[in-house]
Amino acid sequence: MSDASEIQIGVNTSEYLNSVAFSKLPSPAAFISFLTRTTALLFYDYLLTFEWETSRYWGAKITWPVFLFFVNRYATLLGNIPVVIQYFWTAEITPEKALVMVIIRTPECIRIESYHRYFLVVTQLLIGVILVVRTYALYERSKRVLAFMLAVSAVGIGLGLWTIFFTPNPTSAHGPDNDVGLIIGCTYGLSANQSVSLIITWSAMLVFDCMIFSLTLYRAITRRESGFRLLNMLLRDGSIYFGVMVLSNTANILTYVVGTESLLKDYTRGVVTTFTNIICSIMISRLMLNLRDPALATRESTEDDDELGEFTTYMTFNGQPEPPQNP
Repeated sequence: MSDASEIQIGVNTSEYLNSVAFSKLPSPAAFISFLTRTTALLFYDYLLTFEWETSRYWGAKITWPVFLFFVNRYATLLGNIPVVIQYFWTAEITPEKALVMVIIRTPECIRIESYHRYFLVVTQLLIGVILVVRTYALYERSKRVLAFMLAVSAVGIGLGLWTIFFTPNPTSAHGPDNDVGLIIGCTYGLSANQSVSLIITWSAMLVFDCMIFSLTLYRAITRRESGFRLLNMLLRDGSIYFGVMVLSNTANILTYVVGTESLLKDYTRGVVTTFTNIICSIMISRLMLNLRDPALATRESTEDDDELGEFTTYMTFNGQPEPPQNP
């Protein structure tokens, strides 16, 4: 086995970056472009919807929905800054750097990687809280529905905490013989064994999304004959949200399961995790912004002054309301 510096220098950068990006492009631009677009998507959507935010949430009475909206929106926006550093941190390529990255580990990389793990769990937990509260309001504060959702949520939370505290950090799990510090970024590969716990955790989150969608679907079907058009609107937008989430979650899980057929496939596992986390947050922000669209501000009479009432307001994905129809 060659020493660490020889391994580092011998890495084909273009091959590695292209494999991570699932691309056959003969350029490392594929991987850089993927991460850049993922990060840009978050900030672009923020600027795109900033006018909606100022008109619908600024100056509003501080309620739980308002508080959760701002926490989700700005925690995700600012919390991803260290993640950007993790992906784009660079240094001069030298044998000394390779040796340090492989054997000693840079404290900066360890701290950023640990932060990313905590950040993912906190973000997904926040999104789960918002969806539980929304569904709880949709079911008119049914204690049985709440208990069911909390039970399913507890499993996901437990798995998330288990992933953080009881699974090896990828920056310390590999030995010097099979772990090569990256030339670009501050990321380490995941072995198939390490991926098992992450597959289970993300699968639990996918089950949670399925539960929320199923409850929304059931509510729409059971109330359809009464002319409760609100729930039909919720079903439509819930379907859009669920479709986006299930695709991103499924893609993320698949990266942990199969990686890519290349020498450095360990580095492709979880490559869309950041994208999945960002798209979750964007969908929640969009959903809550649409809930406060003045053009869609029709509520049940019993919910006019209720804090949870705004979780069951008409909503659309593109801001275009459907014309009202009589029951």
